[in-house]
Amino acid sequence: MRKARMFFVAVLFLVGCLAGISSSAQAEYPERGIEIIVPFGVGGGSDTAARAVAEGLKPLLKVPLVITNMPGGGATKGMLHVSQQPADGYTVLAVTTSHLIDAVKPKTRANILTDFDPLMRIQWDTSAVLISGDSKFKTLADLIDYGKKKPKMLKFAGTSPGGWSEIQTVAFFKKVGVEVTFVPFDSGAETKAAIMGGHIHGAVEEIAETLPLIEAGKLRSLAVIMEKRHPALPNVPCTAELGIDYTHGLFRGWAVKKGTPPDRINIFTT
Repeated sequence: MRKARMFFVAVLFLVGCLAGISSSAQAEYPERGIEIIVPFGVGGGSDTAARAVAEGLKPLLKVPLVITNMPGGGATKGMLHVSQQPADGYTVLAVTTSHLIDAVKPKTRANILTDFDPLMRIQWDTSAVLISGDSKFKTLADLIDYGKKKPKMLKFAGTSPGGWSEIQTVAFFKKVGVEVTFVPFDSGAETKAAIMGGHIHGAVEEIAETLPLIEAGKLRSLAVIMEKRHPALPNVPCTAELGIDYTHGLFRGWAVKKGTPPDRINIFTT
């Protein structure tokens, strides 16, 4: 009789455990905060864009979206971190063109094309050639003339060495016949501080993250890199009208580790 009671208790315990597991497995997603890994420092374009999108999604997801900045390795440090997390939709990677560049010649064990599933594209950003508000250069022609007369003496900064920031900067100046020296910084905020402090000549940076400083006169745009003038900077010439065949922009999006359940992916896109 005692053995029968013990068996009955054990069965009830097992049923309870299985019910708990089933209830947990079927818990509605998301039931806790979602972490957005931005593989760049605070104050840059990726950081600004991620925070803006996260703020807009909060009322829809009903859970906190926490931005974690993880700069390093030309945006690959953050990518590697996300690839090592569970494929449960609670860790999201802020993706940029730098990750696509890395996929061609990977610097880490993670690969954006094989190890991740896309959530959405959040931005196609426009860059501008920026200098300090009190710079001696008045036009892009002045800057180019200086660079041609003094090869490699023109110092332009950016983030993600070996990534999009450096490639775009070097490619743009190569297009106009200038050998530029790229100076890497950990964040967009540091880059802008270096320009305004006179430590470097300028940067090829996104308009979205620099517009307030341009409007305040602390930074000045010599040209926007696009086919036509930017509506936010109507008095600044675009590269196309200056006869420069270079109009590339920057892609930004979000992705999750491959294997994340489709219903968890769909919650971001529906």
